[in-house]
Amino acid sequence: MDPEIESILASSGRNGGQFWARTDGNIHAPAGFSTLDVLNTLGDLGVKYTDSDVIIEAIDFLFTYYQPDGCFRYNVKSSKLPCITASILTACGRLGYWNERLEACYRRFLETQEDDGGWRCNTVKLGKSPVTDASNPGTTLYVLDAFLYRENSADEMRQLERGVRFLLDHWDSRVPLGPCQFGIGSTFLKPEYPMLRYNILYYCYVLSKYRAAIPDKRFREAVEVLKTKVTDGNLMNENPHRAWSHYSFARKGAASEPAAKKYVEILESCR
Repeated sequence: MDPEIESILASSGRNGGQFWARTDGNIHAPAGFSTLDVLNTLGDLGVKYTDSDVIIEAIDFLFTYYQPDGCFRYNVKSSKLPCITASILTACGRLGYWNERLEACYRRFLETQEDDGGWRCNTVKLGKSPVTDASNPGTTLYVLDAFLYRENSADEMRQLERGVRFLLDHWDSRVPLGPCQFGIGSTFLKPEYPMLRYNILYYCYVLSKYRAAIPDKRFREAVEVLKTKVTDGNLMNENPHRAWSHYSFARKGAASEPAAKKYVEILESCR
């Protein structure tokens, strides 16, 4: 096994709790190197859940937060946020793990899509303002990523394409939307790996997997912006989370091999 992967696995107690969780059991914090962040990153680096007992046990740990209505909490008292459930679905998908309880999560997302095509949490009630009432672009990106690891029917794909259009519309407006106010500004336009936050690399990568996005001029514009981040043939990792800074694939201002692979996949989709 790659030494850096071994190092990540060996650090499972670094935040004081089990499997990169905090001492209070929070799997969403600390930001950047939480349980959810680490499992998503390991999966994206090509690790499978069967490769390590630590990952198998970590997934079992995640399911202690599972709710029968198709949601996950991030600690025993937290709200049931769609971004958390989507992140867990994506982590399981990247790691090659499947459990029939995950299907209830997918069904819930299909049943709770907003009128604008995206997904939002209910921590801020509707009626505050049109901008706040909108879906969260970041959450919508995470949900669309999660559905890449499921066989979706033609009708479901048409439904998911509404989420694609919502994200493409956000490229036009760029305003901070939703309760968490995800916007498109200078930080968004800096590629970052690992792909954990709403940013141009993650945005282009997920949309490149949906055929409805490929011919859209807004997707093409985003890809052209991403191309400007290439130096000497290498996509520069401009804004990786500092929690990963000592790993070779996440150095700021340097080329990242896994990010480069994502970039190549994006370009191939545009042909």
